[in-house]
Amino acid sequence: MSAYVAGYDVEAVYAWWDSEHTEHTGDNYDDVVSYEGDRLTECLAGVRAVAEVHLEREAPATFFIVARLLDAARGELVEILDRPLFDIASHSYTHPDIKAYLHDGHRLRHEIVDSKAAIEDAFGREVVGFTTPGGYEDGYIGVPKVVEIFQEAGYRYLRSVGCGPQYSMPAPLHQPFWYDTEGCADLLEIPTHAWHDNVLTGQHGLVSWPPTLPWDYPTRMPTDARGVYEAYAPGIEHAARAGLVAYVPTFHPWSIYRVDSQARHIGMLLDHADGLLDICSCVQVDERLRADRGLAAARPQLALAG
Repeated sequence: MSAYVAGYDVEAVYAWWDSEHTEHTGDNYDDVVSYEGDRLTECLAGVRAVAEVHLEREAPATFFIVARLLDAARGELVEILDRPLFDIASHSYTHPDIKAYLHDGHRLRHEIVDSKAAIEDAFGREVVGFTTPGGYEDGYIGVPKVVEIFQEAGYRYLRSVGCGPQYSMPAPLHQPFWYDTEGCADLLEIPTHAWHDNVLTGQHGLVSWPPTLPWDYPTRMPTDARGVYEAYAPGIEHAARAGLVAYVPTFHPWSIYRVDSQARHIGMLLDHADGLLDICSCVQVDERLRADRGLAAARPQLALAG
């Protein structure tokens, strides 16, 4: 059975609604996000709301944490997320564009290796997954230097494919593959699909046209739980019908919370997926594909599925 993969990027609130910035780099990140005050409170409230929706349904999930957030709210994050049901993974240390630092080995290791160590120290468990800030059309295909750092650090899976051309949304339905060509045959890519919920609900972003998904785009920006649910729900039916390995939407707890403080759209999606797809964390998908490597592509390739 295909999998519905519940993953959440845990990061500081990106204040598009009161900022002139439409993008950030590792150098101006502090200008457009906040790790304190009301925004930190809102971030944590979003994490708690999403976690509670999953706990109520006993549905597994992966939470990818920007390690710097631990400096501001380590105790709260551990209290909310340190549950056997949840896979804890890295979303870098400061949320930069990783490819912007291909010639800065020290910075790459800080984002990839130090973030892993900080999260492991906080939660007392091994971190084996990494989701790349923003995501790329082709992930780390053709970038062996970065892939090798991930493998040497002990990561087993990445989520780095997560957009269309020129960072456009929504992301096509690419399916998992191994980084064989980069010399890291045991490193798995689990591409993400469809919209990033923050872009879907108001953050600046480039929308691809003609449509890249086998279902319709929303006719207007969703502003409530039902609207967000309806933008993602067709992927559940499509994954089941087409027999995809996994359907992997991208969500951010703070953005979820801004739409609905009880994360009801997440509950709707989980309820819809239940029975049609296996609801999985990323580490469960990783384990499934390691048990049957043929389910993922034997070499890096980006072929549309379904």
